[in-house]
Amino acid sequence: MPNFPDDVDVAIVAHNNLAILPATLTSLAEAGCPRDRITVVDVASTDGTGEWIAREWPGVRVRRLSKNEGPSPGRNVGITEASRRFVLLMDADVHIQPDTVQRLHAAMIADATIKCGSPIVVHANRPDLIQYAGGAMHYICEAVNPWLDRPLAARGLDAQDIGAAPTCALLLDRQTSIEIGLFDERYFIGKEDGDFTHRIKMAGYKMMELPQALVLHNSRPRGSWLFYYQIRNRWHFILKNYQVRTIIGIIPPLLIYEPLQLIVLVGKGHGWTYLRAVGGLLAMLPTLPRDRALARRIRRKADRDLLISAPMVVRDDLAKHVIVNRGKAIYERFLDAYWKLLKPLLARSGAKGSPRSVAGGQGPPE
Repeated sequence: MPNFPDDVDVAIVAHNNLAILPATLTSLAEAGCPRDRITVVDVASTDGTGEWIAREWPGVRVRRLSKNEGPSPGRNVGITEASRRFVLLMDADVHIQPDTVQRLHAAMIADATIKCGSPIVVHANRPDLIQYAGGAMHYICEAVNPWLDRPLAARGLDAQDIGAAPTCALLLDRQTSIEIGLFDERYFIGKEDGDFTHRIKMAGYKMMELPQALVLHNSRPRGSWLFYYQIRNRWHFILKNYQVRTIIGIIPPLLIYEPLQLIVLVGKGHGWTYLRAVGGLLAMLPTLPRDRALARRIRRKADRDLLISAPMVVRDDLAKHVIVNRGKAIYERFLDAYWKLLKPLLARSGAKGSPRSVAGGQGPPE
């Protein structure tokens, strides 16, 4: 039985996941995790999750939320109510390998600037293929996932300080997660993981990905109902987190990207969704000064050192269209060239030094 670290609590966020939760709990048991370290945050499930845990897994704590407002409130509960230094944050459809937590924990103990340990995420039904690794944030605020569906063996064994990570499984420094503002509960779903991990990086900390640390993640097609949140939250992410000079600088590529996105959505019968998302964004703007104040307080690294230009992830239902793929390739070449021109003009990171908390310090200029 592996020796589970003494200073790690586990928080599993579940919503009607009873069919797959048993395998998740079993994987934790096989990793040596004591039951009294595990909290299942039951997000308004109607499938009897809480009753089943009480019956089949006594000792595991159930924290029930009465309303489904997406995974972020549950994640925040799991982080804030943990009692130990580190929190293993998991979705209910993830199976961890027996030594994954130990490897991530050892790396974070060895380097105090690592505040997030990220495993390699592989497909549960195709464990030889990567689902997520080497993540980063494109400067137009889209996900970069360079290892998607590539062989795990090709990834190599080098640890990497990545720029973004999915929150299906992360080992987090609890206090740092609180200091950077936790998950934005307004996002419901879509960009909420990128926003959270981006703020870890913005505060000057490392987010280390270890190839020897693996989790298996079940994947499912994304419904079209997510379009609304992805569009709204992406724009809020930009307005909340980007420096003013960056926002101004990316206007030209956005003037191309947004009409193209709208055309694609109209072609799929979701043009109204785009307009609804704009309305949803407008409703979030009154709190923008407060949101940007948080970003300024925690910022230790400038946008030019956080954002990149690289091939972006496209939803499977859109990637099937030849025209979409060809247009994407042409547009990405333009984005690469534009970033080479823009990046030197953006604000630089502040003076070198150790990362700081939200309590003080002066970040790079806007």
